Amino acid sequence: MTELQENAINKRNSYWDNIKGILISLVVLGHFLWAYYGLGFAGYIISFVYFFHMPAFAFVSGFFSKSDNSKSMISVFKLIVIYIIFNTIMMIYSFFLFNTSFQFITPYYSFWFLISLIIWRLVIKYVKITNHIFIISIIVAIFIGFWSDVTNVFAISRTIVLFPFFIIGYKLSLDKINDFIDSRKPLDYFKGICLLLSTIFISCSFIYKYAKLSESNLLMESYDSMLDLTFRIVIIGIAGLMITSIFILTPKKPLPFFCKWGRSSLVIYVLHRFITLVFMKVFPASNYNEYYIIFAFCASAVTLLILGSDIILHKFNWMINKIIDVFLFQDSDQNKYIRNIFIKISVVLLITCLLIPTYKTLILSIKTIAATQNNSVTVDKNDSAGDIHKVITSDQEAVLKDAVTIAFVGDLILLQDQVKGAYSDSSGEYEFDSMFKYAKKYLTEADIAIGVFEGPTAGEDAGYSTSNYNDGLPLYLNYPDTFVRAVKDSGIDLVSTANNHLLDKGEEGTIRTLDILDQEGLLHVGSYRNVEEKDSVLIIKEKGVRIAVLAYTYGSNGFTEKYFLQDNTSLTSIIVEPTSKYFEEIKAKVLLDFEKIRNMKNPPDLIAVIPHMGSQFTHNTDTYQDTWNDIFVKAGADIILGDHSHAVQPIEFSTTVNDKGEEKQAVIVNCPGNFANSYVENDGDATSIVEVYIDPQTKQVISAGVIPMYTQSPSNGTYRALPIYNILNDTVLQNEISRYEMIRVDEVQSIVSSVMLGVKLTLDQVQERYYIFPEGYVRQPVKAMKITDEMTKTDLYKLFCKSKTVCFVGDSITAGSENGGYSWYEPLMASFPDSIVYKEAWGAATTLTLLEKIETIARHSADLYVIAIGTNDVRYRNKKTCAMDASSYIENINSLIVKILSKKPNAHFVLISPWLALDNDPYTQISVEKRDLMLSQFGEALRLYCEKKDYCFIDPNPAIDEMFLRCSPSKYLIDHIHPNASVGINLYSEKVLTYK
Repeated sequence: MTELQENAINKRNSYWDNIKGILISLVVLGHFLWAYYGLGFAGYIISFVYFFHMPAFAFVSGFFSKSDNSKSMISVFKLIVIYIIFNTIMMIYSFFLFNTSFQFITPYYSFWFLISLIIWRLVIKYVKITNHIFIISIIVAIFIGFWSDVTNVFAISRTIVLFPFFIIGYKLSLDKINDFIDSRKPLDYFKGICLLLSTIFISCSFIYKYAKLSESNLLMESYDSMLDLTFRIVIIGIAGLMITSIFILTPKKPLPFFCKWGRSSLVIYVLHRFITLVFMKVFPASNYNEYYIIFAFCASAVTLLILGSDIILHKFNWMINKIIDVFLFQDSDQNKYIRNIFIKISVVLLITCLLIPTYKTLILSIKTIAATQNNSVTVDKNDSAGDIHKVITSDQEAVLKDAVTIAFVGDLILLQDQVKGAYSDSSGEYEFDSMFKYAKKYLTEADIAIGVFEGPTAGEDAGYSTSNYNDGLPLYLNYPDTFVRAVKDSGIDLVSTANNHLLDKGEEGTIRTLDILDQEGLLHVGSYRNVEEKDSVLIIKEKGVRIAVLAYTYGSNGFTEKYFLQDNTSLTSIIVEPTSKYFEEIKAKVLLDFEKIRNMKNPPDLIAVIPHMGSQFTHNTDTYQDTWNDIFVKAGADIILGDHSHAVQPIEFSTTVNDKGEEKQAVIVNCPGNFANSYVENDGDATSIVEVYIDPQTKQVISAGVIPMYTQSPSNGTYRALPIYNILNDTVLQNEISRYEMIRVDEVQSIVSSVMLGVKLTLDQVQERYYIFPEGYVRQPVKAMKITDEMTKTDLYKLFCKSKTVCFVGDSITAGSENGGYSWYEPLMASFPDSIVYKEAWGAATTLTLLEKIETIARHSADLYVIAIGTNDVRYRNKKTCAMDASSYIENINSLIVKILSKKPNAHFVLISPWLALDNDPYTQISVEKRDLMLSQFGEALRLYCEKKDYCFIDPNPAIDEMFLRCSPSKYLIDHIHPNASVGINLYSEKVLTYK
């Protein structure tokens, strides 16, 4: 570009600055609203803005990249410097704000555009941009979405997709654009306005029709389906129209504020994200309401005014230019000095970035040392923290024993490979029984088992399922008839057919599905042949409890809401987005369904709803679900069995009032995950069976139960649902699960429990099912250990036999504060079901802790006290909170016992030697060798004290240590000292009881 051309651009700066000012305003607003994508009106604003604002910026950037200065290496180096500095700062900033992980090759938030701009300018510097290159860039931009490995790493995806817009701006003739700007007539403005309004109409219509447009579509990520290809083409087209509209309508005279913001667009772009992230923190999406839009507009204006000011622009440019000057130009002494300082700062920053991910551990260690110096007892995080889960009471067990049980599984769905893999050459049929083999027990044991039959059985001639999802093929589901038989044989009694694949094979396929279900004797609800079928209410009866069942779907793929409301009103029942123009109409229809049930001559006891709704592949509910769940509950629903998200979601309870003014509990199962699906990405292999328990006397919901499952497929078999309890307890099944798969099983257990129950449960806490009451999760009692003849001969066993009440006293190993509340003695005491057990134990406790709690301990007046304490006295070495030597330790123990005897003179005592700790114990304040020596001294002093007082002394440590020599301690311990909730506490109970 010649100097005259550059001057020509400078003359027109106000025009282009106006454009850049408008675009940067939209960028800032979009980022203030981004957290609310998919929520209310904010979601529509975001979709509209993201259709064109960054393509337009790419276009403008291309135009300004004509000059030799823009293509120079100095210009590129400037962008690199800005990216390295501010992306690194953002990496640290985001880590502290949102605890995000460190990624060195993936740009954070909006900094991807700097990478793209660097790449584009390097390309035009070394590649001649011809019309052929432009056409190729468009083709690549559209079809690159089929490559799932083209991601945001180095911003490659958006760099490729937006490159055509950059090329258009770069190829734009400077003379022609100047002539157009100067010669625009009223008719041109009129055409521009018409084009703008038309584009806005097209955009809004598109957004309205495809309300579920995903973030990945807007961020130009890889395709999940063929529909995404259409989305990209439409978005590129809308972007082109909007750019043209802006190009025509933007005035050449400076627009107040916008022109100034345009001159500072780079500064605003780089700095504004630090502010928007704070806004997201202050106004989280979980509390979204429409007022947030007003807040976002106001925050955007303030941000633009501040960051667009001359002082910020001057300081920013000065800093960047100074860095470039120091490294590329003058080699003066001052520059050498500054360069050395900058290098040192960079090294420090790099080291900081490498160390920060471990900062929590470092902080914890600092707190540990500080705690010991400040006389704090609670120095070991692993001793003092953690969830202690309540144990189910005998009353709760009794009511569950007699309850009516509804088992619910999620989407019964067969993708292409699942259908093909089920074909048997020997029988000539498709066989699906194996996918239900291990879940069948739970489904048949339930009084009522319900599933969601997501897809038609339209017959072989219609063609079976066409895709495996996310493989670039259009997805139309259709199953062999034998799948219905397998579902029936699995124990499932009722299926909902209301789902978005209802019409994958047309209305004929839908009707044929109902015929096959009837033929196999499988109850169904959700789709209907005619008005009469739809108007009849399905009521299921079990143990005197009558339950009405309603089913709804958010729609069916490829069909509009109008189709179900006007063209075919009897086929199914739909629900819609809260923002839909049909929302109030549909809500009225739903409420009418409930009213019809309540007005029946013999109304049912309960109403269950099976809604097919929710965002896919997320463990959180969305506004759509929350809105309709609230409507259902307030209308009278007692049980909501949701699906469609293809991921486990929370179980919730809601207290409502019935027609008699009495309180009742409603349970909301948002989604149990799929049943067994070959698409296991996005935690698709983490599934469950959910059980709902109903009191047959009161006809009320009691609680829910969760059976976590892992979706697995043998190399020569079909995908199947495996209850995790079976994986850990079925020896045959264990031989079919690899060690690698067990890592994933552990992850699945954590995912299902933390999402659905609200507590993270590890494999050592495995149970056949997990109960959740309105008050929260309760665990089942530990099973009794096997008592051998050898054990019955020990003094300890005899003491337990003659003691009606037993009090266990100690630290975190007794408290169970790190394994969910599982005390070391539970397997042992489960063998003495008639004994009353008390527990007085605290994380990080020492003997001085017990003296502080002496009244609490002594008040039980138990027949037998089992005291296990002393390890922390040795580990923490704080003279104000610990016994510093063996004599002080025994003195503290004796003081405790004297107090107990004053309350219960005939009490008996069992004293356990201080527990061992592994060599990797990070909280021991002395060397491992000295620690172990002191533990031995404390144990020996305790043995002599017991011998003198005629108390029972137990030292299980040698036997436990011997076991650790034969087997990995990680099998029994969750860390350096605490036994896990299964084999760990069993080992400790066994070695305590067998000590002689």
